[in-house]
Amino acid sequence: MVKISMKKKCSAYEAGQVSGPLCLDLCKEKSIHFDKCLSTNVDKIVYDGEWKGRKVILKRTLDWFKLFEEVHHFLDYDNLLSSSQHYISSYVEALFGNCTQCDKLKLRLVKHFDDNNDGKVTATEVRSFVTLLHLQEPMMLIALNESKHTVDFYGYCGGLYVVEKVPYTASQVFGATWELKDLSLLPDFLEQLEEIGINMVGTIVDVVFAIPYVCHVLNDALMLAKYYIFTLTSQTYIPNEQEKFEFVYSLMDTTLGISSYPYGMLQSCDLHLGNYGFTNISLLKMIDFDHTYPMIYLGELLMQKQCTSNNDCWVGNVNQCYSWCNDGTGTCNSVVWKHDVTNICQVHIPIIFRGLTIFASENSSCQRKAIFPLVKLCQSWPVITSVQQLEETVLKLKEQLKSIQNSCSEL
Repeated sequence: MVKISMKKKCSAYEAGQVSGPLCLDLCKEKSIHFDKCLSTNVDKIVYDGEWKGRKVILKRTLDWFKLFEEVHHFLDYDNLLSSSQHYISSYVEALFGNCTQCDKLKLRLVKHFDDNNDGKVTATEVRSFVTLLHLQEPMMLIALNESKHTVDFYGYCGGLYVVEKVPYTASQVFGATWELKDLSLLPDFLEQLEEIGINMVGTIVDVVFAIPYVCHVLNDALMLAKYYIFTLTSQTYIPNEQEKFEFVYSLMDTTLGISSYPYGMLQSCDLHLGNYGFTNISLLKMIDFDHTYPMIYLGELLMQKQCTSNNDCWVGNVNQCYSWCNDGTGTCNSVVWKHDVTNICQVHIPIIFRGLTIFASENSSCQRKAIFPLVKLCQSWPVITSVQQLEETVLKLKEQLKSIQNSCSEL
């Protein structure tokens, strides 16, 4: 399937219908290779692959083709350069407003028009690049490409774009949980019998652990047994308590770093641990920007929504990017209730500390108990609307976590 798709793309490239800095590598030099498909999403397909011997992630989306036709109708081909520059300027302002570095961003984007660096800008080059900017993730990656907190954007050919591959996602390491039902010992044809047996054992365990004294005595032994069974049946690395805290601190720094970029605050509307990854030097990076928006643009998206109740006022994940309905206007308010750092505190910190621990101890038990008051504290935070407010919130959260870390380590 991918061979047919790339053959069509290269035919379009050779006919001068699509362009991009990686088209030569894809179609002539054959230095881009596709490996395993990582996504079954019909609208957006993601592949493992290589580019000039470097391991990369390749992405393509069907929306690009529809947008490619739409861009054709609003470009002024008689005044190609000036009309496209005006479009870029308007588009950047719509996304980021009048940010301090927006003029530099506009100039940087315009330089991408000449994708083969031959000193000439063609209609195909402009049309291909402008279409790419209409896709949320490529636009955000290109804008933030100099940030150490985002995966590197290597280039594109038409609707195919190539980004840095990180060895591990955070969900693989810090989102790992294990239950008795995950254990698989019998062959596949005995799966039903195995499931019945596991359910029976689970019921017995629940009854036994309902007795307070027995629960206290056996809890540590069970946690230790789960650890050894898990290590025998899974390749997932299990982080220790120190690594969990360090990861949360890195998560805070990454969130603050991305929103402190000179283009203004950002908000992820599909925030989960699978959207973060580690490089070979353990640098945490955000790896998915499909639903990450500048706060100004997100506010506009919300205000454009007609509403009859608060349930109508959300973008992306309904539990993350939501506001409230203005009864007077029948439209949604532009202010998002919860910033990423609040979502991380309320949802993801409990997941991180709920995961498997190498040894069940008073230390880990103390940490898990201390997390619940922290989550309640996060729920009381005011709406974050400025970078300064975000910095103060991140500092406050780090202080609370360090207090938990220090007090529990003394046990």
